[in-house]
Amino acid sequence: MPRVRRDFDFCRQINNSSSSAPRNISEGFGRFWPGEFSHKLHIAVGELRETVDHLDKALEEKYIDDAAHLEMFGLADAAIRAAVKFIEYLDAAGPDWKKDYLRRRREAYRAERRKRTSDPSGNLEPQGDAGSSDENSNENPNSNENPNSNENPNPNENREP
Repeated sequence: MPRVRRDFDFCRQINNSSSSAPRNISEGFGRFWPGEFSHKLHIAVGELRETVDHLDKALEEKYIDDAAHLEMFGLADAAIRAAVKFIEYLDAAGPDWKKDYLRRRREAYRAERRKRTSDPSGNLEPQGDAGSSDENSNENPNSNENPNSNENPNPNENREP
């Protein structure tokens, strides 16, 4: 049995740090806002750096050879560089990105409402017969009267014995 398998603490730590980075990236992506995504990417970079430190320990303790260390270090380093560049991109959006986004959404919503509630001349009026001038506007405008003269809709109740 290789010596690394007996070092349970090391195995647990490198497993936790290496699996935490992609989870933080996924969680950040789900947050949508650049600032929150950037924060989760910072955490992921920290986890990747911890993984690199564990790889260095694994080489030092002769758990892995130079070739395996170099390969895994290259992968971790490439992931760190990509995450750092993405953090820079997200941080360039600035703290007002969310405010600007919400303002644009609000303006689009209001423009859509105006389009639905205005006539072609641009006057804002509710759609329907709001402009009609009936004398008695509280009455039912439906002129269809019920032709049934039976007061009781249940025919069994009006029968004589």
